[in-house]
Amino acid sequence: MPRLISLAIAAASLSMAGGAHAASLISAAVTGPTGTVWNTTPGDGYYGLFLQANNGPGSPVINPNDTAINVPVINSQGYLVTGEGFPTSSDAPGTTAPNSDPFYNLTLNFSNGASLTGTYTPTGNIFNGGTSALLDGVLYTLSDFSWTRDRGNTVQAFTATPGGDPNDYHGNFQLTAAVPEPATWAMMLAGFGMLGFALRRRHSDKAGPAGTRLSIA
Repeated sequence: MPRLISLAIAAASLSMAGGAHAASLISAAVTGPTGTVWNTTPGDGYYGLFLQANNGPGSPVINPNDTAINVPVINSQGYLVTGEGFPTSSDAPGTTAPNSDPFYNLTLNFSNGASLTGTYTPTGNIFNGGTSALLDGVLYTLSDFSWTRDRGNTVQAFTATPGGDPNDYHGNFQLTAAVPEPATWAMMLAGFGMLGFALRRRHSDKAGPAGTRLSIA
């Protein structure tokens, strides 16, 4: 099999298995039907949405200030998310911090123009499912999302340091990549094999008698 075909198969294998970085995550936003917004878009006046890769304690916040993000996506990558608390009319000392909205929507935008969305309902702790999209040839799905208000004070409106409202929002989201079935691998490899055969056939047709290569004057 020509070297070009071998390299193509290797690249496709890495891509479909989610072993290589996919398109970068360039923005994220959590919104509620009452008009609440947290996002990673700098300078738009909305509260910041702060992201932290879920790689264990001590992982740095990706956007500790109101700055843009550009994060390569890795298979089964999870992120912790935090935002400043929105005061509500039922806030009262000693009570459970109420959520601003009955449900929240998460929207993730990527450098190739794709988007992923999902919805979370705090009452019942229900993730209502997320969408899927192709990122550099790999099918990614938003497989988990949560967002709820508690008594933790970890961020301010535009800075990932304690302050402001003492009842901040915390949650997470998870991205997973589809692993091809064996039949899919077989079809892909068969396709590359046919391409290799066609290239060899084309090479053979261009040869003259006794295996000499034809030249065009």
